[in-house]
Amino acid sequence: MNQNKKLIVSAQIEIDKKISKYKGMKVSELKEILSMPEKDNKASFVQLARKMLGITNNKFSLCDNRVDAVLKTIRLTGMETPAEAMSFMPVDFKEWTEAVSWESSSLYRYFNEKTLVLFVFQQYPSGKRVDDSEMTFLDANIWKMSEYDLNHGLKEVWERVRYLINAEKLEITPVKQKSGKIINKNNLPSTQFNTLGHLRPGGMNGDDKVLLSTGQRIVKQRFWFNIEYLKEIMDL
Repeated sequence: MNQNKKLIVSAQIEIDKKISKYKGMKVSELKEILSMPEKDNKASFVQLARKMLGITNNKFSLCDNRVDAVLKTIRLTGMETPAEAMSFMPVDFKEWTEAVSWESSSLYRYFNEKTLVLFVFQQYPSGKRVDDSEMTFLDANIWKMSEYDLNHGLKEVWERVRYLINAEKLEITPVKQKSGKIINKNNLPSTQFNTLGHLRPGGMNGDDKVLLSTGQRIVKQRFWFNIEYLKEIMDL
């Protein structure tokens, strides 16, 4: 077993010691035990996870600072499929297009250096839809992106974005919706691009835009994991 795998195993053991007593509990029970407000919202899953770990930030260390960890939460449907994609960093188009190599890029460095701690909450196994307070905490899993995914699926997204901008092939098309609202569609990598990830708007609103080297203005974007990829991660 190489050093990286040993660290992952050690990190999992460290996490298990902290959260094993909470496994199988409903969100409402956890909130009572951890003295948290009853109000339900997406952020409460993150707050619960922090409370279970005894941390105050989503970025923290494990294994005596040898593992650079990031807290993430996943909500599963009753059929054990992630309910939604997972968001990550805002896309810095200037940095993405000007990076001298894949290994020097911020996207590569993030997933090469970070280890995710995935807190998993689930609907009833029957598939019945329930309030967030009735969802069950299943487990917390340590996960780090493989070398293969780093240099294939993830790199493909990065390369496609670079190509579209550097070759001036990026298309931004205004589309009028039934409501009369105008939205701008683009040909940046979508969920259909590959199984790993995609870009989607991540600004405060449709007017929160960034100027590209092409002279175009585009709504700020974020990088996301696809639901399909999250399912692969959960099945490992």
